[in-house]
Amino acid sequence: MVLDNSTDYAMTKPTFLPQEATEDQRRAIMERTYAAGQAQGAIITPATREVYERYVRGECTLEQAAEQAMSIYPLPEK
Repeated sequence: MVLDNSTDYAMTKPTFLPQEATEDQRRAIMERTYAAGQAQGAIITPATREVYERYVRGECTLEQAAEQAMSIYPLPEK
């Protein structure tokens, strides 16, 4: 799957909280997030990792990455 990485998040540099200010901090956040998800049975796909890597690199906020990741997979029908 090829993701559209051209999304221009308001053409501004994302603002991060102090606990996610550095790339190392953001990577640690995502490693803990992946581990927690996998412990609960989640499957972390390469496409999902690619989206969240943009957050780790500081290209978008975690909220923006989550929105993009959720758009990859349709919600189950009720």
